[in-house]
Amino acid sequence: MRFFILCVCLLSFNVSAVMVKDLYSVNVAVDDQTDESRKLGIQRAFQQLLIKVSGYQDVLINPALMSASQNAERYLQGFSYQQDNFDGQIYLQAWFSKALVVPLVKRAKMPIWGENRPLLINWLAIEPIDNMEIGRFDIARLIEYAQTVNDRLRDPESVQGVAKSIDFVNSSEAVISETPVVRKERLMVSEQVPELQKRFNRAFSERGLPVLWPMHDLEDQSTLPLNQLWWLATDSIKIASQRYQADATLAGKLNLATTGKWQYEGVLLHNGEQQNIVTEGDSPMLALTLATADISRFFANQFAIKSDPMNGRSGIRVSVTQINNFTDYSQVLNYFKRITGVRLVEVAQVNQNTVQLFLSLEGSWDKVQRIISLDNKLSMLGDKEFEWTQ
Repeated sequence: MRFFILCVCLLSFNVSAVMVKDLYSVNVAVDDQTDESRKLGIQRAFQQLLIKVSGYQDVLINPALMSASQNAERYLQGFSYQQDNFDGQIYLQAWFSKALVVPLVKRAKMPIWGENRPLLINWLAIEPIDNMEIGRFDIARLIEYAQTVNDRLRDPESVQGVAKSIDFVNSSEAVISETPVVRKERLMVSEQVPELQKRFNRAFSERGLPVLWPMHDLEDQSTLPLNQLWWLATDSIKIASQRYQADATLAGKLNLATTGKWQYEGVLLHNGEQQNIVTEGDSPMLALTLATADISRFFANQFAIKSDPMNGRSGIRVSVTQINNFTDYSQVLNYFKRITGVRLVEVAQVNQNTVQLFLSLEGSWDKVQRIISLDNKLSMLGDKEFEWTQ
């Protein structure tokens, strides 16, 4: 199964927006590998793809798109099956054709959120309880297993202990029983608990949200102690996030509320804006999934382009300097052609190291500018004036 796993082990976190290369790939749980399960899985995967590509849940009430989902296999490029090593769940991974899906969404007059998306540093604290499950896997056993694996890496002779741990978590003893709620010690989801991180990562990958998870090393623990994360101390969160140089910061906590529901409470920080997020669900994964829906909508409002084939198309002229050779020239043209919301690129004038381009737009110039600002390829010099920095 493919997840957004981003390496943060470099000495310098020089990162920016991420090109989500598997945006048109979706994983869904299925009962088995029969033809009937595959057909239902492909249909659900296609509906999930529409949400992922647009950023909005509302696409599922669009008549044209729902009609297309009845024939989802038409848009399919391929599929495969994978089984989770821990809980035995079978997943169908479906790849859909961008060349077919994008025109479909445009014809349905729904927004398109391109593959270039803001990178989130994601701080997440959780207060586990006894017999708590993520998906179908007991979190306490998951943590125990991860710790046992770490012990094995330090002591190769302890393989037998790991095998026993795996047998235990997959046995009937691991089934949830009705017992009083026993709250466990709070912990931060990070690279220190990779199996837990991987499962929570599914909620973000379903929405096409690229995330970094903190290292939770001594520097993180000193700058953002767990209790400050739990109480969402924004000043400490901002300071701790600086080292990761992400485009936006998400900080939140998961715990069992007095209502008996799992609650996610968090804050999203982006470009000076702050959005509070509170969701509830029957499981920690559902609460987090509902939170990612809010996050996806927040970014789609800023970056998704709604095409109007009859009205609203406009053209603007932009100037780009520091075009020093033919390679720069070609790269600049290709860059603008790939931007979501730019329908056509024409060269208006070339003068020494400056090129002027006429851009025919499908959406607002404001949103196209926001998309450009995600990259480090163009530096804004003035109104519609840029410098090529690649």
